[in-house]
Amino acid sequence: MPPETRNKWRSALNLFSPRGDFAGHAFHLQFTPFALSQSVTGVVPIALLATHGPAHLRVYAFAFLAFKISIGAVLSAAIISRFFPVTINEIGIRARNFWGMARVIPWHEMASVSPIRWLIFTSFARISTHHAKNWVWLPLFLTQQSEFEAQVLRFAPADNPLREFFEAQFHKK
Repeated sequence: MPPETRNKWRSALNLFSPRGDFAGHAFHLQFTPFALSQSVTGVVPIALLATHGPAHLRVYAFAFLAFKISIGAVLSAAIISRFFPVTINEIGIRARNFWGMARVIPWHEMASVSPIRWLIFTSFARISTHHAKNWVWLPLFLTQQSEFEAQVLRFAPADNPLREFFEAQFHKK
């Protein structure tokens, strides 16, 4: 296999792999907020179908609803919380976009950071860059959130938007 083809495959694999080639300190998501958001995300449309949908689909919708709440949300949250961390080092940060694909954003490419609340259980910081379509949703419910923020303050330059975001959050407390 030619090196160019191998590099394309490696780049595609890095989009979905838990760690990729980006080495650094890994921070995992807290399980409970993510599991709650996963269950609620699937519950609302299925509950509407189960209560107001066609009569012949209601039994199936209720069965799927029970599965989604009890097994699906817990299993997906456990897998994502454990195997898809946010990674940080002196170069930048590696996190996922809304669709779950990994992105590495160097400190100098960060253009803005805006807070986003996903339902009522989880909050994120949406980091955008100077390049179109290269942004990530940084979860603000990491298991070691204060240590993560300390790492951002350690690695990010003084004028970095993510650093300014965490400094502003600190002053609000």
